Amino acid sequence: MTLLNKAQVEQLKEITTHLRQVRQEKSIPIEEIASQTLIRAGILQALEEERFEELPEPIFLQGFIRRYGDALGLDGNALSHALISNVVPQDSNNAHKNSDNKRNTYIPLVLTYILLLVGASAGLLYTLNPRLTSESLTPEDNNQQSIVSNETNK
Repeated sequence: MTLLNKAQVEQLKEITTHLRQVRQEKSIPIEEIASQTLIRAGILQALEEERFEELPEPIFLQGFIRRYGDALGLDGNALSHALISNVVPQDSNNAHKNSDNKRNTYIPLVLTYILLLVGASAGLLYTLNPRLTSESLTPEDNNQQSIVSNETNK
């Protein structure tokens, strides 16, 4: 699991302690919760025993807490939203800087398609009409040819 900051760990401890207390008060074995929520019993035990390093990413924890709370008859959404409000990536400043760099060096895909289309069109034009392109490139030769043809006609 990614590292959580102290506030996130404390919030997660409070939530898991509350869930464990409610489960114990209702005398529900952890295996029954695991079968209801489709969460492995090992993950639920790690949650209750605060072994957070054995747990998956925080986004998965939110879903686990929601399903665990619902299985106990609690408002799982409220519990998971309490965790969501405190789960903020630690490197949010670095991520913001990296996204700014990406925006500066990003070339729109449309520009690439336009350049490919222009190149393909030019290649097709040259391939299908080579005389037209050679005449347009050498206008002096055309003038000399017309002069020569005029002189031969006289």
